[in-house]
Amino acid sequence: MLLSSVDMKMPMATRKKISHLLWKGLGAEEVLRLSLAMAVDCKKTAAACQSLTAFPHFRFLIFVPILFEKFTGKKTMQIVCPTCNAAYKISESKIPEKGAKATCKKCGGKIVVKPLASSVPTTPARPVPDTGQRPDNVSEMALFSDYPELRGFSAEKFDYQTILAANKQGGYKTRRNNFKLKILSAVHETLDKMLQQGEKVLCVGKGIAFYPAEMIFGNGYLTRMYNHYALVGTSKRLLFVNINGRIKHATHYLFQMPYENIKKVKGGLFSRSLALNRVKGKRRVFTGIKGYLSKELKAFVQKKLHAANGAQGVDKEPPESLCPSCFVPLGKGMAKCPQCNAAFKEPKKALLRSLLLPGWGDMYLGHRALGLVELAGSAAVWSAVIASVLGGQTEMLAGALIILVFYNGVDALLTRHMANKGYMLA
Repeated sequence: MLLSSVDMKMPMATRKKISHLLWKGLGAEEVLRLSLAMAVDCKKTAAACQSLTAFPHFRFLIFVPILFEKFTGKKTMQIVCPTCNAAYKISESKIPEKGAKATCKKCGGKIVVKPLASSVPTTPARPVPDTGQRPDNVSEMALFSDYPELRGFSAEKFDYQTILAANKQGGYKTRRNNFKLKILSAVHETLDKMLQQGEKVLCVGKGIAFYPAEMIFGNGYLTRMYNHYALVGTSKRLLFVNINGRIKHATHYLFQMPYENIKKVKGGLFSRSLALNRVKGKRRVFTGIKGYLSKELKAFVQKKLHAANGAQGVDKEPPESLCPSCFVPLGKGMAKCPQCNAAFKEPKKALLRSLLLPGWGDMYLGHRALGLVELAGSAAVWSAVIASVLGGQTEMLAGALIILVFYNGVDALLTRHMANKGYMLA
């Protein structure tokens, strides 16, 4: 009797899933209560409950008919003959929308069967024609439902319906959108101040700026932590906002690249990098980009270049660095902003500090982790020099002094390179 309540046509994977979920000890009273709630045959369930004492290891089989409906999605309903009160079960999928009539097997009476209200399909809404405009408030409601924090973003400055893509079900809660929103959350306050009148954010990404000089100096991995950037495509230009490695907030440098100064955009190996060749000036390369973001940024820039095809190019290299105070474009080698009069940290001061004591210049620039590592290396070199002097090993002293001068000189050049990347407020 117990085994007769099991649908042996059920897929093995479903039966395994049920047995894994329901391997618990349940009393016969609770089994009967659940069977009544789920409209399961009470006589069959009661007989199965009596068999629990004899077959305790098969107790999960009682719930197979109940959970078969849940896992397979095939719902059943119970109909009763109005003449003899005979009860039958029938699958809801077999009942037409207008209803049907059945004949009772016991008395031959007629039974009128009507579908449940929940099983009647609703008429699908007509698709919104593509007019070039964004959809109505339905998509915005879905966005705000999945990401309530978007309410803090200005709709005039962030086209989040373009930035975040909907999935097949019409929702927006995806891993890709989560990562994009993480980037936006880190820089949206800075972008609110940077964006010009009528300028709107349309595309975002994140990459690591590649500087060959840092590889030559031998500690490119240490400087890499200060080369993380949010790559922001707007309606007018590309913006590069320096961020920390954990993508929590903006840090130091700010750059721009007008579309008319971009000659060509290329994706690297496995679409993990992005190279921007400029009409005037050196090209910029970003590595460590997620594949889908690299493809989106490349397609976005190419679209902008195609739209700007035929526009007048640039005669000279446009300013790339932006003032971190008022966000106006600035040329190279400025000690303060001519617009807001904000003072900047000077590369010469950083160089002299690192020449005297490696790491001091990096601390001056706000690169504390890099400065501490270089200070530790400097302490090791100085310890070797002092040990040579105290030990009377003059032949070792000359070598230690050469290492000290070389170490200080390389660190000073590296610090100067870091300071020349962009402008930082003093």
